[in-house]
Amino acid sequence: MDKQMEKYLITVLVLLLLGIGLSGCGTKTVQINKVSPPTELETISKIPGIVNALGCMFDPSSCQAKKDLGKTEEDK
Repeated sequence: MDKQMEKYLITVLVLLLLGIGLSGCGTKTVQINKVSPPTELETISKIPGIVNALGCMFDPSSCQAKKDLGKTEEDK
């Protein structure tokens, strides 16, 4: 009787382990939020920042002066 109970317990545990393993492999539905492309107004409004970044790339001395001015304004 002991051997039969042991085989039954092992069978139940294997089936339980198999069931838990397979339940984790299921596909889950994921909500995808579609992002609309930016409008012309949104892209045009970013032009001053783009111009500033390009200006700093080609003439970093003016950007350093602005940075130093910003630090002195913060200290006041």
